Amino acid sequence: MSASEQILIVGGGQGIGAALAAAHEGRATVWTRSTGVDATDPASLQAAFATYQAEHGAPYALLHCVGDFAEQPLLSTDAATWRHLLASNLDSAFHVIQAVVPAMVAAGRPGRVVLFAAAGVDKDKGMLRAPAYFAAKAAVVQLARSLALETAAAGVTVNVVAPGLIDHPHSHRDSQRRMLPRVPAGRLGSTGDIVAAVGYLLSPAAAYVTGQVLTVDGGLQA
Repeated sequence: MSASEQILIVGGGQGIGAALAAAHEGRATVWTRSTGVDATDPASLQAAFATYQAEHGAPYALLHCVGDFAEQPLLSTDAATWRHLLASNLDSAFHVIQAVVPAMVAAGRPGRVVLFAAAGVDKDKGMLRAPAYFAAKAAVVQLARSLALETAAAGVTVNVVAPGLIDHPHSHRDSQRRMLPRVPAGRLGSTGDIVAAVGYLLSPAAAYVTGQVLTVDGGLQA
């Protein structure tokens, strides 16, 4: 990836997204609600991308970092929370993909799509801690794997980064403190750990890597 190649970061206002935006300052455009783009609203995304494309063309990379979290048992999760988690984590990814990726494919050059899930959601096991959230993130993984097959011939790779317990100003500290003993590495991850993983997926070294989940969790035993 050259310094001139443009990166579009959806949800780069805080946490991991903000760290990615800082790491790619100068070539990254950030979309958040505060910048007037609602990732759950197809019309908002289409309008924003029309403006973006007129200025930059298709981006080299699309990073989707949107996704609210709720730690709640499934049987006590109400319908409103369920719909919110699906809209924030899954619907937003779908709408962003539809708004941006066709132009990346049509550009006729290599490109990268990176979506975010959560450590363990691609495994064959139940997850008690936040089942509605993890269900949405598991669907994101399947979305990415399917999209990877559609875009591979065009040279656009699609991969997922699945973070474990990552320390940042907006992380869920109580949950992380409770889960930390299950991390063999003995520490929380940093946003730098995620930035490095994404950097690999954006690099020429990952040109033949697509449809994969890169877990960054210190060995978390969820």
